[in-house]
Amino acid sequence: MDLIAAWKTLVDESTYPAEYPFPGEWISFGKGYPVKGLGGWETSLIAHEMKDFDLDRARHLMVLYLKSCYREDDGMLASKVVAKSDNLYSTTKKGRIYKYSHAPVWSFTAKKILEKQWDEKFAMFCFDIGMNNLKWWEENRKDRIGLFWYLDSYPDEKESAESGYEHSPRWDFTDLGPFPCIDLSCQVLLYLENLIFLSEKLGRVKERDKIFSMYENLKATSWKYFWDELIGIFCDYDLTGRNAKKTTASFWSLISGLASQEDAERMVDLLLDPKEFFAPKGLPVVSLSEPDFELDFWRGALWPSEVFWVCAGLQKYNFDEIAKKIARICLENIFSTFRNTGRFWEFYNPLNGDMSKLKRNKSSKGPYPDCLASVPVISLEKITEGEKVC
Repeated sequence: MDLIAAWKTLVDESTYPAEYPFPGEWISFGKGYPVKGLGGWETSLIAHEMKDFDLDRARHLMVLYLKSCYREDDGMLASKVVAKSDNLYSTTKKGRIYKYSHAPVWSFTAKKILEKQWDEKFAMFCFDIGMNNLKWWEENRKDRIGLFWYLDSYPDEKESAESGYEHSPRWDFTDLGPFPCIDLSCQVLLYLENLIFLSEKLGRVKERDKIFSMYENLKATSWKYFWDELIGIFCDYDLTGRNAKKTTASFWSLISGLASQEDAERMVDLLLDPKEFFAPKGLPVVSLSEPDFELDFWRGALWPSEVFWVCAGLQKYNFDEIAKKIARICLENIFSTFRNTGRFWEFYNPLNGDMSKLKRNKSSKGPYPDCLASVPVISLEKITEGEKVC
């Protein structure tokens, strides 16, 4: 059974002809996802997987994603943009949902596409949007000490999914929010790193110096406030300590380069501990030791997309063998489940692989099927073979 061939088939089955507001052929979140559109962290991860077998199509998807989501007035990227036939479509907003934004990870994919084939026009396009979008994050989600917060951490925003970690235990206590979020601050750090790459390649010296200064300041501030010496991990920060929870959001500190080598080694200990993150059937998004762990959505399920980001971060610190081990266990779970069900799934059971035990935000219906971005099998297979993805 070839998982990669099956994933490519799912891409074709999730591809639609032009439909307003999309001017040409486009790829949705996956044929089994109930929303017909693009955006979020999902579209950029789909393009990331596609770049190795259809680079032009991957680049086209990224351009369509950015053009569709981008609001030129202030640089905000919509959380999603839906097709006219979708139930969420609003004529006044032309399909764009601006209630909140989404995780700013698209620049990682843009850089990887440009590393495979340099395209100055595409690079300029990404750089200009990136700089304006960065300004939006600074003006709307940056606190007085220089760290960034997601709307999920704001009081009375329980239904926000800006971070992508919807209904995570991280958001169980937000009465004193918003509070600085480890993932967003690290994602902005990664954003800055990728914008430095673009500015250097494009010869934008003044912008490069400014971005580098921002990078250094954010890195120093993040290390000062997010590191928890007691549990040996970076985590969300608040004065009460109630949000110091061990989740995969903490491992953005690896792919962003925030962690020192010593920090990374302590975090690896948690990844390999069967009482923490080293579950029998794959990496859970919440540590098994957390009181709030459960087989529900972002409260303890295995998300292969998260395995990708964690393993990419491990590779950045040369923990390649550990990345191989974690990716391999995840792939084995995906393979076994695909063999039994014939489908890819939004998330999986990290304890024993039994899909019937999973819930999706308390619903016994469980995860959605056929979600492209949730199963980045091309990258996971590369990691198991020792190929660098970061």
